[in-house]
This record gives sequence, structure tokens and C-alpha cells, in this order.
Amino acid sequence: MNITQKNIKELLKAITDAFEEHKEELCGYDRAIGDGDHGDSMARGTKEGYEAVCALPEDASVFECFKAYSRAMLATIGGAIGPIFSTVIMEFGRCAKAGGEIGAEEYVAGLRKAADKVMDLGGAVPGDKTLVDALVPAAEAAEENKGKSLAEIARAAELAAKAGVKSTINMQAKMGRSHFLREKSVGHQDAGATSLYFMLKCISEFVKES
Repeated sequence: MNITQKNIKELLKAITDAFEEHKEELCGYDRAIGDGDHGDSMARGTKEGYEAVCALPEDASVFECFKAYSRAMLATIGGAIGPIFSTVIMEFGRCAKAGGEIGAEEYVAGLRKAADKVMDLGGAVPGDKTLVDALVPAAEAAEENKGKSLAEIARAAELAAKAGVKSTINMQAKMGRSHFLREKSVGHQDAGATSLYFMLKCISEFVKES
């Protein structure tokens, strides 16, 4: 199932609900090596994003919905994570602008562009213990599965992101507040990477073929 004008709001509602569901879990990960408010920020930002989407006309395009969601997250979430997640969401929207929907080809392109832009924006690279450690493997897995269905590609990206999250546990943080902890940051998974995984998991489950 592709992501279309008919089901985009349903997908964004599912993503919003997922962040509300995992709010406390994400705060727990962030509390160990950060400010402890990541889960609250993501739940609040996605809630504002969905409300912005609901205010759009019923016939709003996939691009317009992602754009409104992205902008609301940017305006609501403080720190570095707001611009980063806003960028990921916006790249998914941009890849749907030409054809009006997200199929297999658009999903691969959106993930790759999101990974490249996030690295340019924040300067993080794989191994820094950030969202990039889930996003880059997801983009690579999607590219490796080109030619398959959207459901298969999204599932591959989800699993790669999950493995990326696990890999952050043994990393020493090199970016953000957690890098001040040095070796004490080892042994804790990154909250941002976990959020990226939750989002990709939600998309994967949504487009899954029956």
C-alpha cells in the first residue's frame, strides 16, 4: 500500500499516537545521558503536527500534509532535535511532491535525502551516538532493496534502524549534551535514534501488505 492523499492523515495520526505511547520510555533513555525530556518533546511536537494537518483542507496533498506536520514540529520542539526531525519529515514530503504519493521509489529517495541533509545540518556521522546511527543504516537498507515493494523496503529500513539503535548502546557520545559524559555515556541507547526507529516502524506497519 502506497502513502497517498487518501491515507496520509491516518499515517500521521498513527505516528503521533506512537510517540504518545512511547513518551515515558523515550524520556527514560534521555534521562540517562541527556535532559530527560526527549519523549515529552516528541509527543508534544507530533501532537502539534497532527493538529496542523487536521486544519488543512480535506483534499490536502501528501506534500502539504508532511509540510504542515514538519513546520509544526520545528516550531514546537526545542533544541537540536526539532530541526532534525522536521528535516526528516520534510524530505518524505518532498519526495511525494512530483507524483502525489509515496511508493517504493519515493521512499528510498526520501530516506537517502533525509540522511544526507540531517548529517549536513547537525554535523553528526555514524558512530557519534545520534539519530544518524539509525537513519543512515535505514537509508542504506532501503537502497539495497530497490526494486522490491514499498512494504518490503520499509520493513528492511525498520529492521536496519532497530539494529542501529542497538549499536548506540556501546558507543561513546560525541555530539550534544551527552558527549560531556564521555565514557559514562556508554551503556545507554540514544533517545533520538530510538525515536527515528519508532517512526520508521510505524510507517512499515502502515504500508504492510495484507
